[in-house]
Amino acid sequence: MNFKGYGQSVSLLLFFLIIVFMPLHSLANIKTPDKHIVSLNEIESLSINVKFGIGEINLGSGRDSIFEARFYYEDGILKPNITFDVFEKNGLLELSQTIRKDIDLLFSLRNLWDIKLPSNIPLKIKMNTATCHGKIDLSNIQVEEFYLLSGASDTNILFNQPNKVHLKKINIKTGASSLSIFGLANANFSKMDFIGGAGKYTFDFSGILKKKSEIKIDVGAAKVVLKIPINYGTRIKFPRFLTTNLKIMDFIKINEQVYVNHEYGRKNEEFDIEINGPFLDIEVVSLPE
Repeated sequence: MNFKGYGQSVSLLLFFLIIVFMPLHSLANIKTPDKHIVSLNEIESLSINVKFGIGEINLGSGRDSIFEARFYYEDGILKPNITFDVFEKNGLLELSQTIRKDIDLLFSLRNLWDIKLPSNIPLKIKMNTATCHGKIDLSNIQVEEFYLLSGASDTNILFNQPNKVHLKKINIKTGASSLSIFGLANANFSKMDFIGGAGKYTFDFSGILKKKSEIKIDVGAAKVVLKIPINYGTRIKFPRFLTTNLKIMDFIKINEQVYVNHEYGRKNEEFDIEINGPFLDIEVVSLPE
């Protein structure tokens, strides 16, 4: 069996499905968004739960103590539901969108959420998306927890600036998707669990590393790219997987399952990465200082 060909076929099928079934991003027929602003002056922390169906979602940093969102949609069935409650200075903000069973009818409808979160309040973010194109920019946001559950999606997650608070855990589970995370060292996280189906997944570990971070990646037949600064100590473990291709440079091979770079073990701040899955195509890129 040609596993390499199998993996390439799966990837091509994935991107074909994403291109064909992803909703149109044009907003030519939607001129006036539905705007919502929530004042957060009296709270000390905020949990935000997002349930999004089909379309495009953009999330980023906004004004201090203000939640602001613009919703663009063509049909009343896509109108978002918004609730906000406060419990002893801890806010709970929920955004949801009900999806009907005749989901095929929704692929032709334009639907976009543009969300701005406060930069001065610690946040616990939980997102549940179906089929979407997403840009989740967590730069200049105080993220304490981040959870993402998505279906067949094309998603970029960014940490372009150091997170000012400790991010306890990043938890991501996605179906057959294309997903990239940039600036992971800036996330200031302790643990990340990533589960993915067939697809392409890129993990860029650039940024300012402040602690030891443990990463566990468990995927199906997928292309996995790791971009790791050469000056950050890193160990990569492959406990159990059948690889179709492994390209790893500037690392020392300890055995068939463990690789380390030259900086590993010299500092407390380092990456410990474990990758599991069948039919993997793995590329490890060492980034210059």
